[in-house]
Amino acid sequence: MDVTINRLNPNVPDPVESRRRAAGRLVRIAYATAVFGVVGFFVIYFGAPFVFLRGPGTVTSTRYVVSLPYTVQVSQMSLVPGATVKADEEIGAVFSPEQDSIVATYMRALADIAGRTAELRIKARVAQDSLEASRSYQLVTQEAVERLGAMTAATVTFRMEVLREYASARKAVVSQEAEVAESAIQLASLDQFIQQLRGRLDEVEQHFGKGRVFAPIAGIVSTGLAHVGQSLVAGTPIAEILDSTDIFVDWYIPNERLIDPTVGHEVLVLFGNRRIPGTIAEILPVSGVYAGTQQQQLLTRDRPATQIARVRFAPDALPPPLNSTVYVHMHYTRFSAWVANVLVRVFGFY
Repeated sequence: MDVTINRLNPNVPDPVESRRRAAGRLVRIAYATAVFGVVGFFVIYFGAPFVFLRGPGTVTSTRYVVSLPYTVQVSQMSLVPGATVKADEEIGAVFSPEQDSIVATYMRALADIAGRTAELRIKARVAQDSLEASRSYQLVTQEAVERLGAMTAATVTFRMEVLREYASARKAVVSQEAEVAESAIQLASLDQFIQQLRGRLDEVEQHFGKGRVFAPIAGIVSTGLAHVGQSLVAGTPIAEILDSTDIFVDWYIPNERLIDPTVGHEVLVLFGNRRIPGTIAEILPVSGVYAGTQQQQLLTRDRPATQIARVRFAPDALPPPLNSTVYVHMHYTRFSAWVANVLVRVFGFY
């Protein structure tokens, strides 16, 4: 006798098959996600250069370098990097042996000229006071010469003696008159030179300002700030002041591009998760190599120089911190820019 055995109710799902079906679905989803992710990565990586132009940049502003034309040693610093400074606010104080040496040189020159002036005044006074006596002696010798002309019995020796005295008196008068006149001219010239030296000395002391260093404008102190005790040669910056009212981005435009950027083109400045709108305000007629970080410098020593564009932020935009590294995106078409904005708003990525 044949007996049919129904081991499973057809209306009841098989638990083993259910688990296999669910596991298979998860595997297919994971596999599809991986495949589409890899495909999407290559599409975005290789297709992005045909959609927008991307290059690094630095947030900066107008820089004012504070330095002195002397070798100095920093004795005091009143500010720290990132501090806000007002115009004519004291930054620090310095000590300069070189400036002291310059002042000492001027002082020695003034002392030498004062000694020379005193000698000239003495000579002029002596010549002026003895000039009348020399003129009187000259008149006496001249009268003797006139009387000698009327004498017929005078010997040759006597005539020579009288004429020698007259010549000597005449020479003394001329020498003293010339000495008085020349001394007056030299004294006037030395007085003018003394005034010039004193003016230069006052200018040097006023420019040095007793070693006190002031900020030329209101702004933000950059990171390049000298330290207390540091010695600086002439022209080395003591501090750099960044104008906080004139912030822009120096964008290093990549050489590989489909369309050249133009003035007035809208761009996006990427800083972290922020996308800040901006406009190309100026394309500089010079090229430069983007400095980047120290690691980038080691990896890109042979990086070619690229043209620099100056990007201005929108009036209502909050710019990133100064000296920040950012990336600038310039879309080739308005459609790609619109799609990017939609992706950012919907998915929150770019």
